[in-house]
Amino acid sequence: MLGRALMLAAAVGTATPQVAPLRATLLFQFTADDFWLNLHHYLYVLGRAHNGADSGQPAVASAPDDERQGRAALSDADRASWDDAVSAYESGLSRRSSVLQPPLAPMAVALAARGDTDTFPVATFDASTRSILERAAPIYRKGWWTRHRSMNQQYERALKEMIDRDGATIVAFVTRAYQMEWPPNPYPVHLVAYANFGGAYSLTSGRVLIMSTNANPLNDRWYPLESAFHEAMHQWDNVVGTVLRTQAAASGVSVPEDFSHVLIFVTAGEAVRRLHPEHVPLIDTAGLWKLTLSGARVPAERLKTPVMEIWKPYLDGRGTRDEVWRQLLIAAESAR
Repeated sequence: MLGRALMLAAAVGTATPQVAPLRATLLFQFTADDFWLNLHHYLYVLGRAHNGADSGQPAVASAPDDERQGRAALSDADRASWDDAVSAYESGLSRRSSVLQPPLAPMAVALAARGDTDTFPVATFDASTRSILERAAPIYRKGWWTRHRSMNQQYERALKEMIDRDGATIVAFVTRAYQMEWPPNPYPVHLVAYANFGGAYSLTSGRVLIMSTNANPLNDRWYPLESAFHEAMHQWDNVVGTVLRTQAAASGVSVPEDFSHVLIFVTAGEAVRRLHPEHVPLIDTAGLWKLTLSGARVPAERLKTPVMEIWKPYLDGRGTRDEVWRQLLIAAESAR
């Protein structure tokens, strides 16, 4: 799938004027060999699969079959030990649906950028989880790690090529839209075979972006490119939230829980679509308008008309950010 994306990258023209090239390594810092981070996420995803959770999500759909392939190469003793580790996650951490909250979020931050080490790399860590991971580690190396690391490396090469081609233009687009600056240092991206049901997530408190590399529809064509910039745009959440609350208070309305997330989906998707007109933004192709996002109690679809009628023209260069956000908040209040 990613190979097809690279062929398309060479063949498809752009609908948006290009800016000066900017290498991927200046925008993002990739880590593909975080052994313990990969193991932790794989056990988390498998535990959820064993619980019957996330089964319809493409980013994790292949995990059970991946597990069966790896188990086939193990001894009976290793299979039993591995099953114990998965069962421990199944009855514990995998029951947590959100990787953005404790205890999963600080665990991911602690394990990120630790590389491929034989010994557990974090001195202060949940003792029970550490014990599970340490027992599972040599078995993960035997059954899965070589293949998972190769997946990470292939994904990194493909995504870097896309960012080398389009990254500067996308950064110019999103920073103009949000009136905010891209960080001066590369944004850290940690690659894992399986991350969570969404295929990617970011922890802005630790500036940690985690992306799944397994072959699935969300990793086809230009979706890794959209996802990388989507997740990195969450770095502005706190500042955006402050501005939105100020705008809402002045207008006598409230800020919907999913408002800023919907704007990120639309902006990142539109940035890629303008470069590659055949691209269908993730929020559309994955049917996310019909879902509840970011803690909202009602589907995001109620925001679709205001966003398309007010935000999309702004992305074309009409109006000012704060005035457009004010109009959107008022329209969103009416659409509740």
